[in-house]
Amino acid sequence: MTECIRDVRVSDACRISEIYRPYVENTTITFETEAPDEKEMERRILSHSEYPYIVMEADGRVIGYAYAGPFKERRAYRPTTEISVYLEEGYTGQGRGERLTREILSQLTKDDRYFVCLACITSPNPRSEKLFERLGFECVGIYENVGYKMGAWLGVKDYVLPLKPFDRAPVMK
Repeated sequence: MTECIRDVRVSDACRISEIYRPYVENTTITFETEAPDEKEMERRILSHSEYPYIVMEADGRVIGYAYAGPFKERRAYRPTTEISVYLEEGYTGQGRGERLTREILSQLTKDDRYFVCLACITSPNPRSEKLFERLGFECVGIYENVGYKMGAWLGVKDYVLPLKPFDRAPVMK
């Protein structure tokens, strides 16, 4: 199987919505309760144009994706970004999520706009927690019982990774 990571294309929206749908409908990993359709994914891809957004292909077929986006909307938060990673069922647990995450982090580190990366993970989610801890993220906070989905109260763990030294100001476009 030949795998590669490349930048997202708007034409990937259908596959991305197909990959994401089971997470929304069958898990508590995301707090979304209605799976976004292809048009909504197109809108989301276009709205992330100033942040890295990548896909992983296996034999030419998109099997996963990762993206960075704003942590919060206010201007002073711009040096901080939040990332998300999703893989198609059957492709998890084999290092692909780590490869996607490492590529996003590499792109963010090279960009003078971004200094801090966050991962906000539904708790419990041991697989994601271990992934981010392995990559150097530190758990800095837990919000208990802030979401309710599939008959359960859920928490969120916030993980933080500095991307570069804080010895200069970020580029604020």
